[in-house]
Amino acid sequence: MITIDYCGYHTHNPDRDIILRPSGTTSYLFLLVLQPMTFYFPNYSPVKVKPGACILYSPGKPQHYQADHEFFNSYVHFFCNQDNIKEYGIKQNKIFYPDNTEELNWLLKKIYQEFINKLSKSEQMMNLYIHQLLILLHRGQLRESIPCEKRLNIYPELLILREQMLENCEQPWTVEKVCKILNIGKSQLYKYYDLFFHSTPKEELIQARLQKAKYLMSNDAVTIKQAAYDSGFNNICHFNRIFKMQCECTPGEYRKKG
Repeated sequence: MITIDYCGYHTHNPDRDIILRPSGTTSYLFLLVLQPMTFYFPNYSPVKVKPGACILYSPGKPQHYQADHEFFNSYVHFFCNQDNIKEYGIKQNKIFYPDNTEELNWLLKKIYQEFINKLSKSEQMMNLYIHQLLILLHRGQLRESIPCEKRLNIYPELLILREQMLENCEQPWTVEKVCKILNIGKSQLYKYYDLFFHSTPKEELIQARLQKAKYLMSNDAVTIKQAAYDSGFNNICHFNRIFKMQCECTPGEYRKKG
């Protein structure tokens, strides 16, 4: 269980205020910068940052930063097992710029509301929100390695197209069709798809079609052959082979188990 030590949303301190904790804190601190600030790190030159910069301080690490003028940020101090942080591979004690800061700030607002209002099951809700925050940070950092101009153009378009493909998996989707819609080459498509979704269009399409076929087969009024065709498998032999490979049983055996 992740627990909150303290948090703030759209916090205003006096102009040019300084935060100096040479020994850090006993908790993790995630900070989202909303106005220009300067961060100071041991043995490094000062780092000036823009709104949208983030940092995750680990327990015991020095915390030293100052507003260039207006002090404005959102943050959360939380207690968490180190393994939880390692699981998400999030940078610690370094400035980074995820591309989903609006979502992050919205989550910090929800965490703050739960922390202040102490509603029923607030601890469980804050635990879920922090996990969601860590997932968003993980995703944001994965996309950070792509040049900003390409990331802003490709990711939203690819995400929308992916949703359309998986929602309508029975349609005849091909790599060539996806590339044509996005106006990119095959190698670029595979590169971005793997980076964003850790898979390939074909692998995800097969999984979506199998899930739909399983759902359709739960209706005894639908034949296995019809379930296969309605899920996008145009060859029943191919469907049987893929189904057994992925599910370790035949479609008929699967239906009997259900």
